[in-house]
Amino acid sequence: MSVVLAKLIISLLCILLVSVVLYFRPQITLGLKNKSVVGVLGTSWVLLRVLPFLLIYLWADYQPTSDVNGFWDEGSKASQGMLVYKDFWSPYSPLYAYYLGLWLKIWYSPKMIILTMAAMDGLALALTYQLFRYKTTKEDLLFKSLVYLLLPGSLVLCIVGAQEDIWMWLFVVGAYLTRKRYGVVGFSLVMALGVLMTKAIFGLALFPLFLIEKEKIRFLIPISIVGAISVVVLYLTVGMEFMQPLDEANVLRAPNILSVINPWAFNLVGLGAKAWNWIGLVITISAGCLTAWRLRKHEYPVMLAHVWVTMYGLMMIAQQSAYSNYLFLFLLPMVFEIIDWNNRKQIFLLFVFNVLAVIHPSMWWRQGMPIYLSPTDIFAIPDRTIDYFIQLGIVCVTLYFVWGSFPRKKKVAQNEPELVVA
Repeated sequence: MSVVLAKLIISLLCILLVSVVLYFRPQITLGLKNKSVVGVLGTSWVLLRVLPFLLIYLWADYQPTSDVNGFWDEGSKASQGMLVYKDFWSPYSPLYAYYLGLWLKIWYSPKMIILTMAAMDGLALALTYQLFRYKTTKEDLLFKSLVYLLLPGSLVLCIVGAQEDIWMWLFVVGAYLTRKRYGVVGFSLVMALGVLMTKAIFGLALFPLFLIEKEKIRFLIPISIVGAISVVVLYLTVGMEFMQPLDEANVLRAPNILSVINPWAFNLVGLGAKAWNWIGLVITISAGCLTAWRLRKHEYPVMLAHVWVTMYGLMMIAQQSAYSNYLFLFLLPMVFEIIDWNNRKQIFLLFVFNVLAVIHPSMWWRQGMPIYLSPTDIFAIPDRTIDYFIQLGIVCVTLYFVWGSFPRKKKVAQNEPELVVA
């Protein structure tokens, strides 16, 4: 059975289970009312993360592939004390490989990488529960947690794909929760740690959050000090090789707006041009900043969720180097804040989004990462036609949810409470 077909079957089974859960929502919510939060979250995580891991990688003895091999290369070498960027290549932030290396001290196997991703996913879910606990009931949050764990965009991308994108949401939520106890300095330091632990694109979140920050100087000083020290240490140890993560911007991936427009423009849009990267970056940051500004008087978690989905959803289809795995980056805030769970249209499109985003990277890669230069390329063979229309579907559905997350003036022209950050 091909990986694409396996992912499709698992995704459809997940959608079926979520549909059943949604159908019995009143009964399930009522049953969760008197349950322990720790017990429900812990049991759900074990059943929907640890158990699938055990079945796939121990019972079936499936060997990790794709990104896991790259993570294993980085983590194993880091665990041996090698220097990132100098002794081994990495598209990630400098501490990422060393953090994976710590987990490999427990079990020196590529399969441990997947278990690490499952643990971080569980931590991100627990912190998200804490983030929104002020807003709604315990049973509603537990219900959303169960839905999240069942969605293929989280389960498959975490356990089969071993994606780490959820770490960025984990760090920004952790930074906010730290601020509530230790103030803006703690917030700044955790954000700095997030930049050092994840990807360069995590730094995009600093722009909208700094824009609405009231204590700008106190926020700026700690993160600037950490950044300056990090740059000096990296330069002294690896020279300019620490710029390796920025090379990712030059890698053409799909789907994105340009990849679906290009064949109809007969390859005149200039795929691969650096100007498009800068245009996409400006649009992404501007959308994030405008979202934050329009929601500056709302509760901070609400603003944060909308900024996250708007900015990183837009980045997923505006940047030529992004791909649909980035759904994992913003799926948690979508589930907890953006999606109206009484809106059948939104739920249906969320299902479509999850399935298409999960299967497309494997399909596209196994077809040789095709780039469509003209309409004839799309219809040359059936596989290419299917791939193109999946790309088009992902772009359209992403735009739908980005637009739904982006605050229009009419929706924010109400008297809302000012942002609460402490």
